[in-house]
Amino acid sequence: MMDPSTPEYVSHLMKVFQDFQQFVVSSYIFSAVSSIINLLSVLVIVHASALTHKEENVKIKDFPALTLKSWKGPLVTSFYIVLFSLGYWFVFVIVLFPLLLLSTKLDYLAAKSGALFVLFSVFESYLAIVWYLSLVISILEETYGIQALGKAAKIVKGMKPKLFLLNLFFGLVSFGLVQIVRRVDLNSSFPVILTIGLVLVSSIAAVRMFQLVSYTITYFQCKGLQGKDIESLRDIEYMKLSSTTLIGALP
Repeated sequence: MMDPSTPEYVSHLMKVFQDFQQFVVSSYIFSAVSSIINLLSVLVIVHASALTHKEENVKIKDFPALTLKSWKGPLVTSFYIVLFSLGYWFVFVIVLFPLLLLSTKLDYLAAKSGALFVLFSVFESYLAIVWYLSLVISILEETYGIQALGKAAKIVKGMKPKLFLLNLFFGLVSFGLVQIVRRVDLNSSFPVILTIGLVLVSSIAAVRMFQLVSYTITYFQCKGLQGKDIESLRDIEYMKLSSTTLIGALP
């Protein structure tokens, strides 16, 4: 043990603080770079999926301008999604806290906590339907934030069962990939770890891309169904007006 009154102890303590400061700064930089890369990838995938669905020919050189033009919307919408997600899991902690106080046996506590976590995760998959669709809306339209979330909740009616099952599928695949990562032997050679890491990262990216493509296609399907509903309402109103006119014309 070092004597706290010695200069060596103070020097060692200052070095620990410097290392911690560097770690915090590096974490912030890594988070910022990861967020920027994630945002750009979402923009590119959604725009590419939309253009492919509409069968429009756009050159690759036009993608940077298209991406930079629509970065603000998904950024604001993502901020609201993060807030809703944090609030949702805060409710989970509030519900879990009484179980921690009332449970006396560790086995029962683990079982109840696990069941509660699964229940909240499944319901989050249901809430994420609106979250993901609002992200697509904020990219393809000039609507973002609360307005995008509200519009997503409005147009997604009728598609929720399919999207809920789709989210559960993506969740199970992601959970499986995480379990594979946890079972990687870090004592293996560097080429083996690098190969496994690249395969897993590519798999996660593929799952994310397929999810965004699915929601982009769903967006156009919802818009198409909404357009048909509006036309049906117009036909009904036209029939009502025609009937009223005919009745009024009778002697």
